[in-house]
Amino acid sequence: MNAIKTDTEQKIIQAAHEVFIEKGMEGARMQEIADRAGINKALLNYYFRSKEKLFDAVFESTVASIIPQFASMLNMVESPQEIMFSFFNFYNTIFRENPYMPQFFFHEIWQHPEKLEGIIKSQNINPEELIRKMSESMPKFDESKFFPQHMIASVMGMCLFPHIARPLFQRLFFDNNDTQYNKFLEERTDFLMKIVGGIASESTNSISDNPDEDF
Repeated sequence: MNAIKTDTEQKIIQAAHEVFIEKGMEGARMQEIADRAGINKALLNYYFRSKEKLFDAVFESTVASIIPQFASMLNMVESPQEIMFSFFNFYNTIFRENPYMPQFFFHEIWQHPEKLEGIIKSQNINPEELIRKMSESMPKFDESKFFPQHMIASVMGMCLFPHIARPLFQRLFFDNNDTQYNKFLEERTDFLMKIVGGIASESTNSISDNPDEDF
């Protein structure tokens, strides 16, 4: 019985995942999800009593699959530039493949930060180690003691904002054209890498051009 229950839950979660990608949270309907899963709506309600609970299950399932991938990739890189490039590559790809994720991810940050913290730390992502890596070899152009935190926040913002703000940003700057905005998102990873590479290069040149007077 437990195996049958688990199989049914997975079918529902997979069907919901597909519908949320196609329709978003607001556009998804429980009946459509039930039809996609090949079950009746009463059975769907037995497993998940609301669309919100189902969305939460889909989110947790997706996060549980992507965080280990990200942790593995993050633990393989050392330099600040490699860390930032990894963020750009990974999150822009994940968000394009899972369009519903950014909005719900932002919601979870505010509503259940302890849940995300637990998931992240359970995958051996050590915030202190990340700060150390960002501190050691990144040329500083600011003397703030929170320089690594500023850089991490900036990288996350550059990744998250275009996806979270898509409804407004697409209307303002892309005539609400889905095709053009998708093209913009496809280009964004390379664009951000060029920006970060240019900043790092300019910072290094600035240090070289202005050596310490004691030397």
